Amino acid sequence: MTPNNSFSTLSTFICAMEAFSRAHGRDELPWRQPGMTPYGIWVSEVMLQQTQVMRVIPYFQAFMERFPHVFSLAAASWDDFLPLYRGLGYYRRGENMLACARLVVEQHDGVFPRDRKQLKALPGIGDYTASAILSFGYGEPVLAFDTNMQKVFGRFLQGSRKAVVDKEALEGSLVDLFRQRPMGWFNGAVMDFAGAVCRKVPLCASCPVRTHCRYFAEEGRQETVAVKAGATPPFPMGSAQVHLWLHRAHRHYFSVDPDRFVPFILPPGVNRRHQIKAYFMEQYGLELAVRPPHARGFLEGMPVLLVNAQVLQGQAEFAAFTREEVREYGETITLKGSFD
Repeated sequence: MTPNNSFSTLSTFICAMEAFSRAHGRDELPWRQPGMTPYGIWVSEVMLQQTQVMRVIPYFQAFMERFPHVFSLAAASWDDFLPLYRGLGYYRRGENMLACARLVVEQHDGVFPRDRKQLKALPGIGDYTASAILSFGYGEPVLAFDTNMQKVFGRFLQGSRKAVVDKEALEGSLVDLFRQRPMGWFNGAVMDFAGAVCRKVPLCASCPVRTHCRYFAEEGRQETVAVKAGATPPFPMGSAQVHLWLHRAHRHYFSVDPDRFVPFILPPGVNRRHQIKAYFMEQYGLELAVRPPHARGFLEGMPVLLVNAQVLQGQAEFAAFTREEVREYGETITLKGSFD
């Protein structure tokens, strides 16, 4: 059969996912347990952003024990919250969690809205997280389209994990096929399938839908061509010097120069996240959350990494500047051979 978006092809895909879920589904995950509340789904989805499942599990369990419902979280301070979140990184997510919990209590009587528009109006909740809450938390017939869905359906329907997928059309077809029944199990099954079979290098020989899959029919040619076309020489990470933007919640940016903003230029060899954290703790007594480099390239012939870091605890005894002043400095930097 020619791979396409027909009802028969999608029906075959649904049946295959149902069988895959029965045999290989990750029903042991704590946020997939019966009776999990929309609040618990929201906590898990926030923690799972940019973080591996196995790392999230102990954090989720400890967090839910300390903050079992949205009221307990809404009443927490940052100092109460941080020990349960420290280590997950992306601390803006944590700030959004506290702000979101407080708004759910203040504006929705402690109940997460059962409406996509209202959910997306809450801090830190985008389209996917809203869909996940509706699907996993409320049993609504909603497609929770994330990067896993993109990879699977991009390959299955179009032949490449990066191909454009018409999410609205796909969701409409699937909702019709499910006849308004809950789709939570299906969303979870596709996520599991993406991790176990439709990986970055897919295990097509083990794929139950390969005979209907465009990627398999084309032997992955679209992705192979894209990789060859985008090939670049390796960046010398080991010798790169870090230019670090230090801030507190993006409200204040710090500089060792009292008269103008300049980033911290770290010593050679201090360019890994754990090294940067250790350096600032030893030199300034500051606990940092360090993001991966947001740009890299060459400045005056030297390999450079541009890095953002947030002060979590400790007193930053530096001159403070506004975001606008920092933006003006950034406009003066031009990296040669940029890898951003």
